[in-house]
Amino acid sequence: MSRINLQNVTARINTTSFLQDISLQVRVGEHWAIIGANGCGKSSLGRLLCGELEIIAGDGQLPDRSEYVSFEKVTELLDYEKKLDDSDFIGCFDPGTTAQQFICGNRAVDREKLDQLSKQMNFGAILGQGLKTLSTGEMRKVVICRALLQEPELLVLDEPFDGLDHDSCVVLREVISRCINDGVRVVLILNRFDEILPEVTHIAYLKDCSLFVAGPKEEILASEALLRFHSFHYTLPPRLPGDDGRKEPVARPGDPPLIEMKNVTVRYGDHSVLNGLNWTVKRGEHWTVAGPNGSGKTTLLNLITGDNVQGYGNDIWLFGRKKGSGESVWDIKQKLGFVSTALQQNYRVGVTAKVAILSGFFDSIGVYRKYSRQQEEVALEWLKLLHMEKQRNAPFRSLSYGEQRMLLIARAMVKIPELLILDEPCQGLDDANREMVLKLVDHLGSTGRTQIIYVSHRREDRIPCIKNTLNLLT
Repeated sequence: MSRINLQNVTARINTTSFLQDISLQVRVGEHWAIIGANGCGKSSLGRLLCGELEIIAGDGQLPDRSEYVSFEKVTELLDYEKKLDDSDFIGCFDPGTTAQQFICGNRAVDREKLDQLSKQMNFGAILGQGLKTLSTGEMRKVVICRALLQEPELLVLDEPFDGLDHDSCVVLREVISRCINDGVRVVLILNRFDEILPEVTHIAYLKDCSLFVAGPKEEILASEALLRFHSFHYTLPPRLPGDDGRKEPVARPGDPPLIEMKNVTVRYGDHSVLNGLNWTVKRGEHWTVAGPNGSGKTTLLNLITGDNVQGYGNDIWLFGRKKGSGESVWDIKQKLGFVSTALQQNYRVGVTAKVAILSGFFDSIGVYRKYSRQQEEVALEWLKLLHMEKQRNAPFRSLSYGEQRMLLIARAMVKIPELLILDEPCQGLDDANREMVLKLVDHLGSTGRTQIIYVSHRREDRIPCIKNTLNLLT
């Protein structure tokens, strides 16, 4: 088995950022967790271990066969699928590459092992579906399955549990344990200490793109100073940026429901995502939308935002008006704030962190009109609130996945919208930022004029102001 040994390595992340002075050995029988705050270089270290970064100083010995699985890999895959989409040309839905075609590629695979993995990870039913129809959690399973079938010496999983429902997380832990027992060296890149598996033997903690501390798991976890450093230490402001303090009632007598869906059905070919759904959201209510991967949570939210055209063929009322009765998508979006993995995947324009937040005022990806001084001041206040003032002029696409997610959350909240829709908002966030976001959303829902619809698989990521739950089943 190939050695993994980095000695005083400096590696290029992009034109302006570097991993610096990295010394790390992953010996046979060792399995590591790499932890740190958003933007500290965790994902870059994972890519370095898999030979995906240029080493410009120091010495590095890396494995011959390695696999790196991350959110960014999924985004690249879905971008490619969109480029190949022929739906408009052929006049009907084009499923594109199926899950099974992607997993197998152009090579022979161990069919028995594929069947075993699909049963273990509970995604056999989606093997024939197109990649672009899969939920975030289903895509994670498919990409991890493909990596496992490559039989790597080193498997690096970047936030493998994000986007997965509880049962799928349990199954994935079992799959990772089997890999370890089969002799595969595993490195987990994590934002949360509570996701460290029992089989992990060592921990590396990164800070500012350098190794802050590394060593045996028990030794690192016993460091109270490190745990305090990584924990939440933040005080909410009395008022969020852009909130003028007006206390208009969210609900008035006789107001129509904010959202009303009657017998809603969404299908792709022979596959039903939603089937006969009835749901009413009254004024003043906050809701959690729950359910396993593939149950239609994101599809439901896209019917509200206008990002799914099948909304116009269903009986859906938004803000007291029937969908398709003459309103434009922009009429709806101006009342909404929205965060999702799909939005982050689509936010590919070359703007700065500040402009990414400002785009929330215009419901656009990027900004294509002049913004006011007041709007700029609100955006700068949000950057300060997120402790990202130093990144105000940094290119959005140069930032880490978690940093991008923080900016998109600010983008969604910047105009204090009538309805805030959050689809796994804490995905990719470290412990401190996760807790900050949950408190910010609860603050907005409890004291502001905004109603909240919230999707999360994490039972611990509860928002106290939300009292209602819609459970979807596959």
